[in-house]
Amino acid sequence: MPSHSRLAVLGRVVVLPLALVLATVATLGSYYETSDDTSFAWLFSGVLALKPVVSLPLFFHGYGHALAAAYTAAPHVPWLGLLTASLLAVATTLTFAVLDKLLRPYLKPRALVLALVAFYFLAWLEHWLWFSHVRVSILLAGAVLLFVAQRPANRSALMLGVAGIGAAWLIRPSLALFGFGLSVPAALLLADNWRRLVPILCTAALGLGLATVMLSALQTDAESQMRQRDNYLARILDFDQLRPVPRTTADSLGTAAVEQWLLGDATLVNTAFVQRAYKFNSTDFLGRTLPAKLRLRAGLVARDYFPILLALAAIIFGVLRQRQATTGFWLTQIGFGGILFVFAGLLKLPPRIALPIFDFWLITNLVFWCRAVHFLASDGAKSTQDNLTQKADFFLPKSLASRWVGAGLAVLIVALYGVKNLHRYQVLQKEQKQHELALREIAENSLPVGNRARIRVLAGTSDLLKSLSPFKTYSLGPGPVVMLSGWQSHDPSQAHLFQALGGTPQSIASLRQIARNAPNTQWLLTGESAYWLNRRFYFDAGGQPALILVPVRALAADTSLHYYRVVIR
Repeated sequence: MPSHSRLAVLGRVVVLPLALVLATVATLGSYYETSDDTSFAWLFSGVLALKPVVSLPLFFHGYGHALAAAYTAAPHVPWLGLLTASLLAVATTLTFAVLDKLLRPYLKPRALVLALVAFYFLAWLEHWLWFSHVRVSILLAGAVLLFVAQRPANRSALMLGVAGIGAAWLIRPSLALFGFGLSVPAALLLADNWRRLVPILCTAALGLGLATVMLSALQTDAESQMRQRDNYLARILDFDQLRPVPRTTADSLGTAAVEQWLLGDATLVNTAFVQRAYKFNSTDFLGRTLPAKLRLRAGLVARDYFPILLALAAIIFGVLRQRQATTGFWLTQIGFGGILFVFAGLLKLPPRIALPIFDFWLITNLVFWCRAVHFLASDGAKSTQDNLTQKADFFLPKSLASRWVGAGLAVLIVALYGVKNLHRYQVLQKEQKQHELALREIAENSLPVGNRARIRVLAGTSDLLKSLSPFKTYSLGPGPVVMLSGWQSHDPSQAHLFQALGGTPQSIASLRQIARNAPNTQWLLTGESAYWLNRRFYFDAGGQPALILVPVRALAADTSLHYYRVVIR
């Protein structure tokens, strides 16, 4: 079967990637990288709110109504995981389509299939193993732009691109814009005529920018305040840019709350508090924090992505060898290196951000490599398939012994990376079993008393939501759940939950009423969060009887968590 036949192409760009994905999920599984995705699912399904939440200020714009309705109709179906997995599958097939069309002239059919499988194993498998909505948004936005760039005159491709970028933007606008930007260098190189692509790029960028501005303008005051708090809190908890300088007892309580991700107490943790109780010390940040962050992240990047780093180095060497390292080539390398520096040093570079950056860097450099091969093969004449394939061999070692050594090193690199992924799989699988056991124990301990469901108050339990499967649903049993820690604790839906349970939207006042009026409430807390709540209850007593949380017993599946009872004195 010719490598360029429609059936062969379909097999490589649709059947092959989907088969690899199914094999990955079936054998290794899929695990949420953070607790965020499970929190989304629990908000959309109503586990963490009075009823299914239809709108989140920062995430899944437009998806919320559909997800809430789906969870209401079939609560045992993992709708959020199916949605994000479907979008990631689209990004995967589009990326394979881009690589197939790019490499097809330079590789023989078997070598092309091997290259695609190697790309998946070394540069894409992690996206499915360590699942995150962040990866989905970035990869989808970038992949559809590359797909359109290869087909600038194809209206169907353009429509797919608009839909894909829109779908990525709705997950989280800033992530889609980031993925769009990462793919621009490769898109300009892939276009048959980059001048025809520039209007598309400008129109897309302008449209995304205007949509983001309109979204901000249409937000409610509560949503706008949450966005503003989230920006400040990211500088503290994620980017390590601000240092606490509390001036009062309330400030000390607030900084302790932020440290433990207890973000729902708006009387303490608010924009004015952050501006007052945290400061940016440029000397400390540049002299101590920045170098420490860079050293830590450099080691992790070298450990986690050494095959991609070696591939990038090999491509750069090949382009230099052919003397095709233009100004644009070096600007691209500096640009991607600068992006990594900014995220690693000034912001945050978790794997869900790092690997998409490396993926688009690798694809961009592959385009440069193909252009170098094409230049070598042309010699002023029209390049044929055989000529391009033969000239691609120019970048390989010339002697047979050197080629065998190179092949051996490649096998060794793949084997080492396979061992690393196997270890990650074992760690994630162990975490998943532990967290599922803990959630099951919490649900079993939450059986209703009589005909009345228990209220559960949780703090410090966010880690239990990590490493769970996107393709399962999880529950804590019947009854309301108040989760005091995590980003969702300052979501606008939580004020409605406190109002319904304690008669006031203010979290601490509501918890006081819950403690008095619902003695069967279960308080599952870490020692640190219980200590903070005791301080907070005492600080806010105002002549009222003191509430003291006293430990009763540990959660068997996770002894860092204890059940507490409330003593009123």
